[in-house]
Amino acid sequence: MKIVQKMILSAISLTTVLSSTAMAADLSGWAVSGYQSASEAGLVSYSVVSNNLKDSITREEFCELAMNLYKKLTDEVVPVPAGSPFTDTDSVAVAQAYNYGIVNGTDDTKFTPERLVTREEMAKMLISTLTASEVNFNIADGADTAYVDAFADGHDVSSWAMSSVNTALNYELMTGVTDDTLQPLEATSREQAIVSINRSYEKFGRPTYATQSMPVITLPQSGATITAQSFDVEWSGTENAALYHVIIKDSSAKAVFLKDVDNTSVTVTSSALSNGDYSIIVGAVLSDGSEVYSLPVDFKYDYKDNKTILPTVTESKAGTSSNPTVQSILDLADSLRGTPYVWGGTTTRGFDCSGFVQYIYGQNGYSLTRTTYTQWDNDGRFVSKAELKPGDLVYFGSGNSPSHVGMYVGNGMMIHSPRTGDVIKYSTIESGYYSNCYLGAKRIIE
Repeated sequence: MKIVQKMILSAISLTTVLSSTAMAADLSGWAVSGYQSASEAGLVSYSVVSNNLKDSITREEFCELAMNLYKKLTDEVVPVPAGSPFTDTDSVAVAQAYNYGIVNGTDDTKFTPERLVTREEMAKMLISTLTASEVNFNIADGADTAYVDAFADGHDVSSWAMSSVNTALNYELMTGVTDDTLQPLEATSREQAIVSINRSYEKFGRPTYATQSMPVITLPQSGATITAQSFDVEWSGTENAALYHVIIKDSSAKAVFLKDVDNTSVTVTSSALSNGDYSIIVGAVLSDGSEVYSLPVDFKYDYKDNKTILPTVTESKAGTSSNPTVQSILDLADSLRGTPYVWGGTTTRGFDCSGFVQYIYGQNGYSLTRTTYTQWDNDGRFVSKAELKPGDLVYFGSGNSPSHVGMYVGNGMMIHSPRTGDVIKYSTIESGYYSNCYLGAKRIIE
């Protein structure tokens, strides 16, 4: 009966998603079914779903998917490691994956969590996850290139990955990008990773898709146009849900509203959204820590008085401080505007968010720890939002887990290195994502 229910639900859901204009920016048609199944099975994670699914997945994000797969395949309660084996990430999933032999560091002390995963690396980690799970399957001999040879660019597969790629192709855990190309050295997108993880579960696990556990968004209806200043998002409850993640993405699939709630509704106001097209996803975090996500619902927001344009980079100015060291930090940060965001970047060639603030403070004689998480835990002292002064570090994320950091410059603005494809710039912390997901602030210089 559950299989029949799932097939009916899938047919309805696929029709809804494929007719969605907003989701065209976030999820390819070929990936919809795999995404739905993975979401229902609890194989996806917040850090993956809250980002653009068509963008490339990071090593840390893939570890979360791999450990979700491991738990589903083994039914084990995986212990939380006492600490991280790496200096550049505190991720529990990374430490677990390392302990189970699924991943290695990039050197003895670093994992490089934000480096992108290539398609051949994905195959390697998939096969390592299946091996650690002790499922019954045959690993191809490293000298066997039969499946790889079917692709014109099969010769690009590295020797260390050949066995894993052949095995993944044999079991159809991954396929070519086209009929003729494998693109083993290209970065893996989040949707490709989700689909491959789901295929692995369906091939070697005991899939149980409980349709009632998946949140279903009831308001707004798909395709609705909202003209009111504020509106409610509502969804069906999920049994054993400890809390819900609410994610709203704009037409470029950038998350602009992230909020955790313990009930089945949330109010969204014009301070969070500009006029335009959006999609909503709701995730339920279950009591065992697993997560299940709804299918997206698209809508248009067209509040007539919402015409305010926020300051651009060129309109914003560096902050000022009576403390000469803080002023030097503010001036150096301002001089780096336009520097590209680079995952793991700590130099003027490119910075990630924590690398940027670490660099500008380091150039002025203050040593900060490397990651957003360790800075939040170890550097400076906490100050309230009302106490903010130029030079304070401001943190954003979910719960008590920061995922982004910038430097406050005054007048409700910060300077930061936002994300891939963007550059160091000024942004407001008084509206949109940075207002909704503000966690707190740390003062480094008194």
